[in-house]
Amino acid sequence: MIELEHCGAAPLHSVRLALAGGGMLGLSLPRTVQPGERVRAVLRGSDAERALGTADAMLVLRWFEPDGRELLWPISL
Repeated sequence: MIELEHCGAAPLHSVRLALAGGGMLGLSLPRTVQPGERVRAVLRGSDAERALGTADAMLVLRWFEPDGRELLWPISL
């Protein structure tokens, strides 16, 4: 499980997570995340342990800033 805390001052819109590489991520629907709120990601499936150990496994956090810009944050697993 990976837990991320929003430490900014403004809400983030359409926050979602995606998994690149092997493994399976539970469905991540776009949502608004308020300052101080946490978002959790749990990697599941029969290949979850293998996916965590591969060099290409990456979790991508995507969101929209209040001004409409979309930002992506890659997180190496």
